[in-house]
Amino acid sequence: MEHITMLIQALEKQEKLHHNDIFNYAVPNSWNTYGYSNKKSIRSGEIIVNPYSFYLYTLHNIMSDCTKSNPSHNDKKTKRDWIKKANMYSLMIRSATAWDHDRDDHLSNDDLYHLNDNGTFLKSILLIPHLKRMGINTILLHQPFALCKTKKNHTYAEKENVISFTKLDDTLRDALIPELSVEDQCLAFIEMCHLHGIRVILEFCPGKIARNNQYVAQHPEWFYWIKKEDLTKYHAPVCSSLPQNTIPHTYVLKDLYRSEDVLHHLSLFQQPPIEMKTLYEYEQDDQLTIAPMFSDQINANLPVDLDGTVFNFFEERSAHIPKHILSKNQAPYLLQDTLRPDLHPGKGIRQSILDMLEETITWYVSELQIDGIYVEKTYLLPEKLQKEIVKIARKQNRNIVMIAEDTIVENSESWIHKGYDVISGNSGYEESNVWNFHFHKFAYQLKDNPCPMFAASEFYDAKRINSLEYGKTLSIMLHTMNLFLPNGIPLSMNGFECFDVQPMQLSEYGDQHYLKSLPQTDLRYHRQSYLDEYYYDYCTPDLNTLPSLLEKCNHLRNTYIDAITNLNACVPVWFDTPNDLGIGYSFILEDKALMVICNTNVANTSNLHIHTENLYAELPFHVDSIYQIFSTNDPYIHDVTQDEFRNLPLTFEPGEVKFIEFKTK
Repeated sequence: MEHITMLIQALEKQEKLHHNDIFNYAVPNSWNTYGYSNKKSIRSGEIIVNPYSFYLYTLHNIMSDCTKSNPSHNDKKTKRDWIKKANMYSLMIRSATAWDHDRDDHLSNDDLYHLNDNGTFLKSILLIPHLKRMGINTILLHQPFALCKTKKNHTYAEKENVISFTKLDDTLRDALIPELSVEDQCLAFIEMCHLHGIRVILEFCPGKIARNNQYVAQHPEWFYWIKKEDLTKYHAPVCSSLPQNTIPHTYVLKDLYRSEDVLHHLSLFQQPPIEMKTLYEYEQDDQLTIAPMFSDQINANLPVDLDGTVFNFFEERSAHIPKHILSKNQAPYLLQDTLRPDLHPGKGIRQSILDMLEETITWYVSELQIDGIYVEKTYLLPEKLQKEIVKIARKQNRNIVMIAEDTIVENSESWIHKGYDVISGNSGYEESNVWNFHFHKFAYQLKDNPCPMFAASEFYDAKRINSLEYGKTLSIMLHTMNLFLPNGIPLSMNGFECFDVQPMQLSEYGDQHYLKSLPQTDLRYHRQSYLDEYYYDYCTPDLNTLPSLLEKCNHLRNTYIDAITNLNACVPVWFDTPNDLGIGYSFILEDKALMVICNTNVANTSNLHIHTENLYAELPFHVDSIYQIFSTNDPYIHDVTQDEFRNLPLTFEPGEVKFIEFKTK
């Protein structure tokens, strides 16, 4: 509690200094969890407060809640099995609690009162009661590190383009308490999460970094170089003999290296400089710059990433490079084969990079006290490094959870062998496609996957679920069902409870139409919450809908969590045909069982005939009563009638999820 104490003491000091100041400082009324009374309500759904008094009052109450609930504290001795019971929330600090506090239609880290409109670690602590109510017990913390931006069309760079893996973004330091560093405020946030029984998993992308990074001054050999004047014509090379979006497997590289555009691309690269300078100095003095990253797929027809680049991990290049390339004394180059070191590793990983990664991960685990690491863009890492990251982390904490980003489900077994516990999977791209039975396929195959996967209705780089037709109904159905998918780790994205519609960071492969989900009159029109000045609408009248529903659902989930996480106690629900628009699982305890079924038809009512023969074959008790104990459309308890074959004919409203409980006396 060292940093929480520091934070509260510093805020108490500032509150005394500013107690009599007059503020026109607005926060959403929904943030006033504990009934702060010295406020003025306004029509927008906001309240006007003295920020020092309001945050201090709320922090004291959050601490009091922690004392009353006395949660189990984070313990390094806890085995990694806790991840199977995780209910995860994806948190981007800078947008999660962003708000136009001074109401000037602009989000700034230095507003009218010289305070932060962007999200901060301090303000994110205010979300903890809100997250706990929804059953969240794990936070996936997206890159809280300083970014380097060159693009003019976004406020921020992509979240992977960090200046350093250990330099926290100073704009996340709340100006309400200027005497505490961003590191102190970050640690206070993590400590508060732990005191409330919420674990923190840190996103880490060791294969990509900002071109203008802090490592280049000491290690120019870690990067790929071109002349500064060639930056304007630098592009992802085209190979006309290969189709669009070709994965750079070894068998296509022969054609790739015959392309005239590829040969021209290779000619742009220069040997790494040997002096130690900043990128700015290299550009000014030597007219050299670091080559930007581009798509790992050949002929992807996507622009280069002017903010980001990748590491040159190897002392020697891969053996597959054609001899006519080597004979020209080719400088280290960036091509699709070097963007996929998982497919084409070179020889000898640079020890200096390994040392840097070890220092970084050690700091994450020992200083930040994180509970897990989510390794993003794993395809940018050679397999040896994928394994080494696990070894380094487990050296610090043998029970730390490791998650690999991989959407290819068939790779699950290999990630287990590398030491990882969970993969991201493909649910965020598949679940929303209920009409073509993609959600059915995911839900029923998940149980047999070799390792757990995220169960998410959307990912940060996909369209938002609420921007789709019947989006609200679909969102309620998917977020409810994801809590009850065996072998799934439910993952909810920032702003889902606000029914947010704008993409977070829409992939360039995605449909740009979704950037127009809000009306043009909205300040957030055509913006992305992870790239632009953005806020989630905590004043929406629907804000209580999902939290209230998920509060009840998580109570049921916790009651049956031992069965949900025991694959032998999970029985899939059968319907009349595989084409029926229902999905369900039953979870068996010693004296009762819970059947959770949804209607995936979010547009119309469905009559589903639910078979029970496989469930009855597994029950260790005699069934004396069957009740519908809850539904997303009906909170009341009802008798459930069986037909002559003990099956359940039930009518479901669009997207409805029903909870049926079987009990003995």
